[in-house]
Amino acid sequence: MAEPDVTDAILLARIRDLQASLATDLAFLTRTIEEDAPRPDALRDLGERLLDLGGALVTRSDELNDALLATLPPHGWLPEAGARRHAMGVAHQVGSRPLRCGPVFLALCGAACYPFYGRDATNRSARHERCEACQARLGGSS
Repeated sequence: MAEPDVTDAILLARIRDLQASLATDLAFLTRTIEEDAPRPDALRDLGERLLDLGGALVTRSDELNDALLATLPPHGWLPEAGARRHAMGVAHQVGSRPLRCGPVFLALCGAACYPFYGRDATNRSARHERCEACQARLGGSS
């Protein structure tokens, strides 16, 4: 895996390049199509740029997701955020592509969950009651 700073810097440069030229490219392509004289070279150029950037973004997303999953328990169940201090909380399933929203993760059911167990070697999160909505979305598996 490439260094994140280098990868992110390259992606940012490519995004900015596309952002700077996209309005002009689209206006040109729209005009040629409206005039019934589309330019295959212009269509291909923009299509290849979009495909290339899209592929790079998907690859980077997979790298970030893999790094994120490595910090969570393998079973994917996390305790809900804001649970009462001394009460047994509810565990929610964050899924295979967890969404991080600031310091919490969003579960399949939409609940905010704390990631404080890490890999949870003591299996504390397994002792929480499991969210019925998350279990239903997973087809009843745990």
